[in-house]
Amino acid sequence: MAPSHHGRDVSEESLLPDQRRPFARELQRLELDLMRAVVADPTWLAPHDESALRWALSLARISVVQVRPDEGDACVVDIGHATDGLRMRLHAMLAPCFVDDRLSRDGVRAQLPQIRALVKNERAELLRLFGNRLPPAALDRATRRRPLALAMGGGGGTGYVYIGALAVLDEAGITPSLIAGTSMGALLGAFRARTKHFSLGNVRQLLSRLSWRKVFRLFDTESRFGLPATLKLSLREVIGHEFLVAGEDPGKKRYLRMGELAIPLRVTIAGLVQGERAVDVAGYADLLKGVDDASALKRRSRSMAQVLSDIGKQPARALYIGGDELTREFDVLDAVGFSSSVPGIIHYDILRDDPRMVGLVQTLIAREGVSRLVDGGLVDNLPAKEAWRAIQSGAVGDRDPFVLSLDAFAPQLTTRHLLFLPLMRIAAENSRSGREQSHLVVTFKGVLSPLSVVPSPAEFLRAVENGRREMSPFVPLIRKMIGPIPDPPGVLTELA
Repeated sequence: MAPSHHGRDVSEESLLPDQRRPFARELQRLELDLMRAVVADPTWLAPHDESALRWALSLARISVVQVRPDEGDACVVDIGHATDGLRMRLHAMLAPCFVDDRLSRDGVRAQLPQIRALVKNERAELLRLFGNRLPPAALDRATRRRPLALAMGGGGGTGYVYIGALAVLDEAGITPSLIAGTSMGALLGAFRARTKHFSLGNVRQLLSRLSWRKVFRLFDTESRFGLPATLKLSLREVIGHEFLVAGEDPGKKRYLRMGELAIPLRVTIAGLVQGERAVDVAGYADLLKGVDDASALKRRSRSMAQVLSDIGKQPARALYIGGDELTREFDVLDAVGFSSSVPGIIHYDILRDDPRMVGLVQTLIAREGVSRLVDGGLVDNLPAKEAWRAIQSGAVGDRDPFVLSLDAFAPQLTTRHLLFLPLMRIAAENSRSGREQSHLVVTFKGVLSPLSVVPSPAEFLRAVENGRREMSPFVPLIRKMIGPIPDPPGVLTELA
């Protein structure tokens, strides 16, 4: 479980815009290494020195400041390259403190007086440069704390490990500012996004009432927007009550929409583009006839591998639901359903009498130039880049997030069934960008099989405990990275 950056060269073109600024990428790595050292031994820096160091690194990464009405004239201030000099000088001070990837604590301590003076002067220069447009309160708030962008990858039953991770974060008082999810990551992300605080007991109670036959039914109808598949996903029937809200008409309820979630959510869906390599998918509905539980799928592994391989060759486009005026109106369950529709295995569609949602999907399909909506894992199984882009576009007000990614679906042949190997390879390939753009990736090892989409109570508890165990060591580091940072003496207050 290592950060995604070490040991990999990343092309300049693939970087996010803020990472292309001079020394932004390098300081990002140094900051993570320095905060790991502080977490491992909190005593090697005095509290006032630690806050000055963290403040300097945080100020250096700011690219945009949202000024709130209570701070001055509400506006968005683009810092742009105004902090290029700060990053250059800060990097020149800190980089020599690492020799052969080993940190010289004495070297860092020796630089702290200069770092304190540097950040104090740079803060004053930024306030002078932008004048009344950038009040000190707005700049200091953006420096003191940063939003948390949480990306959750797909992977069927492997994703239940995220529940333990979400519980650990919530218990530590860490609330995601925005969530982006794919497939099972989108489903669990939707549960998490309903409220500001996470209820593990609610999820446990819900799963205790589920069964394979309640969740999946044999495909016995038409396919309008999705791909035909043997098993029809019955989301509204089994978990719909968790997403009901008061409707516009008194006494009537309707389903929660993407724009109404307590935490903003982006759901990844793959849109298949009709092209020269299109395959005949009509037979997919009969591919798994006779399958009535997870174990029966194992006998069809060769057929499934061929289907996933065929679909993986189709031109597809990543669609992110929840980020624009059109898709904010999508019912949450429909977005999650399409994101979870594994080609040849799971079918999801809108076949009910619902002109509003049908019209929204038809408009999306026409706008994006796609023909079918399927599992988002085909195009972006770890949507960290979308999580960053959403926050940087103003989805939560504050910008420059810390991007945390949870991944449970990296290929591990010893623990996962070969049936999903083609999809794992596709997901691993399109997850590379997400891993590169993340500040921290937690790759879970103690996961259930992808087939355990309806886990037994014992499996569920094991997944949750594994998620807790594997996530807990990262919590202190995440706290350091998102703040709040204490106001540093010698910068904002007098140094006693």
